[in-house]
Amino acid sequence: MRVGLVVDATCDLPEAWLRAHRVRVLPIVLRVGEQRLIDQREAQATQVFYQQYLPRVGALDHSEPLPVPELQQWLLDELVNEFDYLLCLTVASQRSQIFEHATQASFGLLQQYRARRAEAGLSGPFAMRVIDSKSVFAGVAVLAAEGMRLIAEGAHPNAVRARLEQLALQTCTFIVADDLAHLRQRGFQKGDRSGLLDKVRGAALGLGSLLDVKPVLSIQSGDDKPVALAPSFDKAAHKLFAHVVERVQGAELLAPHLCLSYAGDLSLVRDLPGFAELEQACQAHGVALHLAMLSATGAINIGRGALSLAYAAAPKAFA
Repeated sequence: MRVGLVVDATCDLPEAWLRAHRVRVLPIVLRVGEQRLIDQREAQATQVFYQQYLPRVGALDHSEPLPVPELQQWLLDELVNEFDYLLCLTVASQRSQIFEHATQASFGLLQQYRARRAEAGLSGPFAMRVIDSKSVFAGVAVLAAEGMRLIAEGAHPNAVRARLEQLALQTCTFIVADDLAHLRQRGFQKGDRSGLLDKVRGAALGLGSLLDVKPVLSIQSGDDKPVALAPSFDKAAHKLFAHVVERVQGAELLAPHLCLSYAGDLSLVRDLPGFAELEQACQAHGVALHLAMLSATGAINIGRGALSLAYAAAPKAFA
């Protein structure tokens, strides 16, 4: 059985890693002004987006899933003949309709895949299961990395699915946003004024004169909240790295992956205080550190210079 994994474009894993493991990327639509762009997690296209489009993103610009018929056609053209069993991992259903659209598209495939596979000389059945990551960005990446590890080991796809659904409830995702003006203008949960944006505004602006304070935001099982504050982006990142080093050194991770993404030049991440210690801790404890560019979809939502970090572990208070 040829088992495959498809992720949506918010999954922040390096492009080279995705290609090496034959992980396919489900495109996401970006609306910037009158233009319709497609995010496919291609590094060069993402850099172009950062340079040409992100500086003029406004409050009405947004990301959206492919329409169901277009998504279904993409699956039919790209994946039905390549795999026999496909696991589709999406960004949290609370934050996007991608999970819903992928689920609807998977039902539609049941009526069409046989003819397409017969044309290619394939007689066996095709199955697809959609998994809600309950996370975003680096959090989706942690689940994808673990899913591919299990598939490579020959685990049954039902076992892989069950494992990922379990880990989705224990994935700890953090975000450090550098451009708070972007968050104030757009918000993270589009149309939800009681969500993350208000919490960020309350935590950051409640400090009076420290209007440029940088919060560390935690997202787990759909709940988001600020867990730390720092007077600069570098210090906020340092606090986050120190917290994660403690968890890695304590052998608390439930899967051997740590995913980190950044909306900008990745060399800047390596220069952040505490990154070297984080990298050393991962190497010493057999944890794969995946460093990738934040997707264009992520950037349109949380802005340039944002950092996302995730791992799977039981909840623990942020030190």
